[in-house]
Amino acid sequence: MIEVLWHGRGGQGAFTAARLLGAAASLEEGSYALAFPSFGPERRGAPMRAFTKMDGRPIGDRSAITQADFVVYLDETLLDDGWESELKPGGLVLVNSTQPASAFGDGRIVPLDADGISSRYLGRPIPNTVFLGALCALCDRVDEQALGQAVRAGMPAKLHEGNLAIVAAAAQAVRAMDAAAAFEGDLAGPDSSAAADLVDAVGCRGVGGAAPVRPAVDSAEGRGCDCGPSAASAPARPACRIPALAAQPLPPWRAFAANTCFAAGHLTDRNAGWRNKKPVISADACTGCLQCYLYCPDGAIYKTGLSPAQARSGAATAVAVDYDFCKGCGVCVTVCSFDALAMVPERGDGPAGAHLQEPSHAMPTEGGQQ
Repeated sequence: MIEVLWHGRGGQGAFTAARLLGAAASLEEGSYALAFPSFGPERRGAPMRAFTKMDGRPIGDRSAITQADFVVYLDETLLDDGWESELKPGGLVLVNSTQPASAFGDGRIVPLDADGISSRYLGRPIPNTVFLGALCALCDRVDEQALGQAVRAGMPAKLHEGNLAIVAAAAQAVRAMDAAAAFEGDLAGPDSSAAADLVDAVGCRGVGGAAPVRPAVDSAEGRGCDCGPSAASAPARPACRIPALAAQPLPPWRAFAANTCFAAGHLTDRNAGWRNKKPVISADACTGCLQCYLYCPDGAIYKTGLSPAQARSGAATAVAVDYDFCKGCGVCVTVCSFDALAMVPERGDGPAGAHLQEPSHAMPTEGGQQ
């Protein structure tokens, strides 16, 4: 049995990929597959898993996969310590990353710039079918023709052309890796130059050793834009007191209602790990209308205490984002009528030429109300 474990975030298409792979692997007579997801009640962006089992006989084991032949990470931030425990001997890890393979320090990890490839063909980063193409080249249980049939049967017609092109490009790039011989050493062989050009052309620069390491999210260079005033000059988030549950009988309902209505910002769990994009405020465009502050479902946007006029003439904005608690849902960007907020990749470039502000903030602590 060949088992594939998919790690992704809600909305990235991990289960769709698991299902399409299973469909493609079970088209031939005598072939069987099983695909199913595992996720909690959280919303879009939360970590989730999906599983695909492929065999030449009926599959009776419907339990979650704990060790797989292929482990796929649609989001690089989900690749954490202990990843080896989910891998069978001789297995491979495929990860959505622009970093070179050498950056991971283990030959079992194969990075692919899945966001880049999918953006080229679909106009936005949906990395799932990139890894389907890669698995076509690595796994003998499925081929491109069968996967093409599964894509046509399981996706809307308007998505066929782009996703079929993604599958073909990813499969070709993975097959070119052996010819390029770029995992650890210099390129060698008469066809190595052409193979290396092919890998770079389809966006799998992470496969070779020449791709630059993606810069850290907090560096100005990583955003690729004029980030404006120093973040250190922004007012810190006011401290707040997190109320404890009552240990005595509840008061009358009027007093109870008055005593349990608190200002936004009483957050206790750092859940920023869910996001792969974050909102960034443009100091030039923000008018201080507070719509983002009012609509943020988690109270992760707070008022800095500056008037719009002060904000425009100073080094900060009238509102700021508490990135320890922001889940990257994008509600603030949707409700902003002045295009003062933009969602930028957690690891990548921001809007070119934007005047963006990433204020510092203090964690809520004991000692006062917001």
